[in-house]
Amino acid sequence: MGRNAHIVSMWIYAAVIRLLAQFGHAKARGWIQMRQGNAARLIEATEALPRGSRWMWFHCASVGEFEQARPVMEAWRERHPEDAFLLTFYSVSGWNAFARRGMPDWRATDHVSALPLDVPGKVNAYLRAAKGASGEAGVRGMLCAKYDVWPILTSALVENGIATGVFAAHVIPGRWPFRIGGAFQQAAWRRLSMVSVQTETSVELLRSHGIAAEVHGDPRFDRVLQAVEAHQMDSALEQWVGGRPCLVVGSGWAPEMEAALKAWQPGLCAVVVPHEWTAKSIEDLRKKWEARDAQSVVWSVYRGTDSRAAIPHGDVLLVDTVGELLGLYAVADIALVGGGFGKGVHNTLEPAAHGAVVLVGPEVGRFREVKELERAGGLVICSDEHELTQQLHRMWSRTEEVRQAGAIAQAYARSSSGAGIRIVAAWEKHLASERAS
Repeated sequence: MGRNAHIVSMWIYAAVIRLLAQFGHAKARGWIQMRQGNAARLIEATEALPRGSRWMWFHCASVGEFEQARPVMEAWRERHPEDAFLLTFYSVSGWNAFARRGMPDWRATDHVSALPLDVPGKVNAYLRAAKGASGEAGVRGMLCAKYDVWPILTSALVENGIATGVFAAHVIPGRWPFRIGGAFQQAAWRRLSMVSVQTETSVELLRSHGIAAEVHGDPRFDRVLQAVEAHQMDSALEQWVGGRPCLVVGSGWAPEMEAALKAWQPGLCAVVVPHEWTAKSIEDLRKKWEARDAQSVVWSVYRGTDSRAAIPHGDVLLVDTVGELLGLYAVADIALVGGGFGKGVHNTLEPAAHGAVVLVGPEVGRFREVKELERAGGLVICSDEHELTQQLHRMWSRTEEVRQAGAIAQAYARSSSGAGIRIVAAWEKHLASERAS
């Protein structure tokens, strides 16, 4: 795909979004709304910057990339408090998540915005807005999280003398744009001032495409470890577990639910967090556990209004609220993480950071930390549901093997921290080098 084809595809994409919005598609409407008045708001924010302050621009495709970017942003703020943050999102889900959560140390002079459509007119208008009416402010540099490198925007930034980079990149053979048809996008990667990747494997793959890269790691580890260290143990939940061997099913789908049901024995306890649920599905799940003679407790009945309310005795805790999973892993001896029998396993770093041994299904190809945890001995990949049930029968206890595997998982998570600082230090060097040249 060349430049002209890319631009045409962008306009077609925008037209489809507008059509979907007219038919009431919520995400399409949100995509349009987040871009309305985009440049005008940025001009106003730029004019409000204190004298001598410039934008440090971070771009995240969505909420997952924002969580990845946060340790980098926090490290930059600590070392460069004079800069203001310009934070852009491409998707409405990222935009909405930031609106709900924000981030610590976000300032009145910082600005969150939507990334413009990747066509020359929209991009150039946005960059003019970042300079302000006086042209005295401007952008110190722009960093993209993981993979969201847009070729028209990258070219415009480079042509305006703005250093541009990507961090936490994880490049997979055969995936876009590193395959046939991706030459125009690959050229944009070659123009980047810095390409920071998670592993040496990505360095080798990028080198084969003529792109120089350096390894600084994955700041997701920093983010998860920050959250784990800040977490305060739920004393009522700890009392509910009461020293029993505890399984936490995190973001579970049907295969994980069934394996937990089959493997449960009296004297064990489980905390079950479905990936999706309704009042009916929670009631159906409760009946299945009761049929196994396991006494069930529904989380929202006792924690709907009081986050520290006592939890009555039971064998399984069915969690039907959002935002609880990170803290629930704190009581896990074993974590059964969902998604491995579907499109891909969910977050395994959170239970590992808490010191739980992790079990998953076979769909783990995109997640290098899963394979590294398996090699270290802190995670088990099960090829089918029968094997998963057998592994749970064997491991659902507090044997020395389980404790050691959990300690290995936690040690792996801790040893991989520090990427945020490394990325910032490397970016400082690239910025200094470009200024000197």
